Amino acid sequence: PAPAPPAPPEPAPDVDPAEDRLADALHRLMTAERAYRDENLGIAQLAARLAVPEYRLRRLINQRLGHRNFNAYINGFRLQEALAALADPARRERPVLSIALEAGFQSIGPFNRAFKAATGLTPTEFRRQKLADS
Repeated sequence: PAPAPPAPPEPAPDVDPAEDRLADALHRLMTAERAYRDENLGIAQLAARLAVPEYRLRRLINQRLGHRNFNAYINGFRLQEALAALADPARRERPVLSIALEAGFQSIGPFNRAFKAATGLTPTEFRRQKLADS
């Protein structure tokens, strides 16, 4: 089964409005602007774009959004994009490497490892399975 796309942040009863605004701004940056596609995106760069201290962004990602770390959060978006591209019959001729790089991965190795960890399949196996159904 494919990992679910990261959900928009849920308001928590004990959360301050500033954290709600930060969660919304982060979600918008990731979904509308697709900031995760920048292969050099780091937490410091993202915190600067959101005009917040790094520790606040890290706390939001780890505690409120429940991700292991910044990379796990970013790779969730990258994997969703790659999963959609690999399952798209219109992109069946697109090389796996191109799809990985477009989604923001720096190289094929980390992409293959993250993909296999998330789906239990290699990108090629996943594509073959998905496109066999279409």
